[in-house]
Amino acid sequence: MKRLLLVLIAIFPLHCSFGQALSPYYQTKSAERVKQVLKDFESAFGQLTNPYIVDREERDEASDRMYASLRRDARFENDLIPGHKGTQTIDFEEYKRIAFIGYQKGGLSLHFEWGEAEFKSVPEGYLVLFYGKKSLFGHYQERKRLQLENVPCRAGVFLKMNGNQVTEAKIGFIDTDLKAKSKTPISLIDQRNPLELVTLPEVVDKLAGQIIRSLPEKGLWQLFIEEITFEGLGVSNDFSKQLTGTLKASLGRMSTHIQTNLTDQTAPGSLIKLKGRYDKSGNFLKIGVQLFDALDHASGFVLSSEILLTNIPNAKIEPAGHLLQDATQVQAIAAAGNDDQSAAKDDELFLEVSTDKGYGPQSYREGDIMTLKVRANKPCTVRMIYQDAAKNIVQLRNSDFMITGDAVGKWVYMPEQFECAAPFGFEILFAYATEGKFKPIEKTRSQNGFTFILDDLNNVAALTAGSTEREKIVQRTIPITTQPRRKKL
Repeated sequence: MKRLLLVLIAIFPLHCSFGQALSPYYQTKSAERVKQVLKDFESAFGQLTNPYIVDREERDEASDRMYASLRRDARFENDLIPGHKGTQTIDFEEYKRIAFIGYQKGGLSLHFEWGEAEFKSVPEGYLVLFYGKKSLFGHYQERKRLQLENVPCRAGVFLKMNGNQVTEAKIGFIDTDLKAKSKTPISLIDQRNPLELVTLPEVVDKLAGQIIRSLPEKGLWQLFIEEITFEGLGVSNDFSKQLTGTLKASLGRMSTHIQTNLTDQTAPGSLIKLKGRYDKSGNFLKIGVQLFDALDHASGFVLSSEILLTNIPNAKIEPAGHLLQDATQVQAIAAAGNDDQSAAKDDELFLEVSTDKGYGPQSYREGDIMTLKVRANKPCTVRMIYQDAAKNIVQLRNSDFMITGDAVGKWVYMPEQFECAAPFGFEILFAYATEGKFKPIEKTRSQNGFTFILDDLNNVAALTAGSTEREKIVQRTIPITTQPRRKKL
């Protein structure tokens, strides 16, 4: 590591008079930003090395966030190969390659605890050295056990400044060389307000701990985590993906008894769902989640955690206004149409609806293909209606269809497949089931093999939900956000 530091010193003299030194107050404020970057990297890297996180959007969001926190020439200590005696530090691309290939099947757990920091002047800003401990767990190539627990380490983060304000913070290196540590570093623990240095991954870790303690006592939990969205409106954005993916990674790191990559063979009775939302409340972001069984019976209380909004830098927390407006209108239609998503009794009709990405709110990018399936616990008639971003309404399978006795408890796939294309925005799937019959939809037009409904969504929902007074009608909705292709960094 000394050789690397000599290069850094040559490029960025560590002790020089490039402007006035930061006051203790601004050092503390800048340290908050540095810790955010380091914890954000840890969170994103943890998502990408977690084999249970398979949603492409969550992985793409994490990858963008990971690279946004790194300098292009960042170097890391080569600690991923058990017993390795070679090069002390390697470039990050090599470090990532070892992590992603060497731990592809079982995953890799990475965790940092930061306690102290010190500032060294460099051109355009500062090199901030963070000191703490790291833990690494995994099975390299499924053969060699890697277990590094609470090993002392440091991270070097370069800050670009405009006066006292940080304009850019990127990680330059992470290693275990503590020889240059000063005798008077800044404490990151003894703060006036304990919330000042709390980061989003730490808040999510706290929430994950609550979730694990609330899970039933059994050998393996098959847990499906629905996307956690702003105000529970179902609109997906990068922040909801970050929050949901971070929670999955945190749960996977804390417990080996949680399985989140569910398959068609997952029995309905063994499934646990986690649903949640996040809201702005004054200066805080509040996150709330709750567990449900396969029949949507709530299990326990709402679990919550919160963080200062100022501790979530550069995040667009709220989705676009027009998406929220569309989602609010659709939510009102669902409620007015007797959106019976309450828990069903064991002997009542129960309908499950899923895309290839699962239950609950989700998103698709341009070119993605969406498939749909339904499952019911009784013979029934099913009606499925889809409204796209252009407000076109389509009846799937072109008509109502039956789930017969031999198909009860099995997934029934829709023959239609949808390719995500412009215009993009908020879309919604309505699915209804009844043991009786639905009133017919009169205003329709056949075009290109699809049945388009020439009526207002509100009228269609009211007509369908009011089809029968005798038989119960079950309704399910899946909010879907469609977006153009992600721009590469």
